[in-house]
Amino acid sequence: MRPSRGRAHDAHVRRIALALAALAAVVLTGTAAALLTPGRSVVNAAPVSALSVTGRSVAYAVGQTKANCGTVRLWDTGTRGLWTFGSRTIIGCEEGFSGGFGIAQVATSGRRVFWVTNVGGNFTDYQLWTATPTRKTPLRLAFASSETGGPPAIVLGNGTREAVPYAVGGTVTYVAENGARLFRTDLGSPVRLLATGAGPRQARVVAALADGRVVTLSRAGQVVSTGQEGSGTVAAIALGLPGAVVQIGRTVTVGTSSVTLPTGGLVLDYRQGTLVYRKGTQVRARVVSSGADSLLQVIAVKPWQTPPFSTDSLGSAWAKGATVSWRSGPLS
Repeated sequence: MRPSRGRAHDAHVRRIALALAALAAVVLTGTAAALLTPGRSVVNAAPVSALSVTGRSVAYAVGQTKANCGTVRLWDTGTRGLWTFGSRTIIGCEEGFSGGFGIAQVATSGRRVFWVTNVGGNFTDYQLWTATPTRKTPLRLAFASSETGGPPAIVLGNGTREAVPYAVGGTVTYVAENGARLFRTDLGSPVRLLATGAGPRQARVVAALADGRVVTLSRAGQVVSTGQEGSGTVAAIALGLPGAVVQIGRTVTVGTSSVTLPTGGLVLDYRQGTLVYRKGTQVRARVVSSGADSLLQVIAVKPWQTPPFSTDSLGSAWAKGATVSWRSGPLS
């Protein structure tokens, strides 16, 4: 009987240890109730490399498979419609590229999807494409090259129902849902970061430039405001009703307010008074007015990779490996 009691005792100790570990995980990462749970999910043929949400539409990039070098998918979470594009917009991956290849930028205005392919050697070639469920053949909007390892030659911003912005060098173009160009304007310095949203004084687009300026533009491409961020490199930007959301170091300016993120925190998105940011493998939400902070998801990515998580007024989407999930409603 003594060996039997020993095994029972060991099992009891293991159960206690597991319970303590689970409790410690909750203490370290936030309350378990804060985690967003999937409402709907889609499993893909390969891991997802980039993701963006507009309304209930999710655009995301799927990596290399035996059939192709990468594709883009548009998922209408309301109707459950799912479309695949761009299976031939990266050619020759089986031969290998010394500078790598892939699709690292995607955006959607709801029914139109945009994506940027990159193929690298000593220099990396970038191509911007667009398509819709009714016109699935990709249309190339831009081509540009830059030194591998440097800033991308094409920068794609997130989308709204109105349009999606992109930049080649210092020139920003704003493309509507129907494919029409709403504006094209030269800001005089290469664009490093780009975002869109509904800002004050009818601002629609915000751009962080290589010369340190942060510029907001109207729907017609007119300059609404210009700020000179001379105290450091702009790490992230967004646009909301309070104004431009600008992160330099650990400090995030939201209109006239400011928030200090934990060491290593990087803004991913902004939604209705809340900053969504990553800290290691955690995706967290911090309310600007109160400082309340909660865990949204844990997504296993390398330190240099951007976690595939995006949120909009109607819900949030994220990817873990090859699975994309959607949750409607608020962040908490």
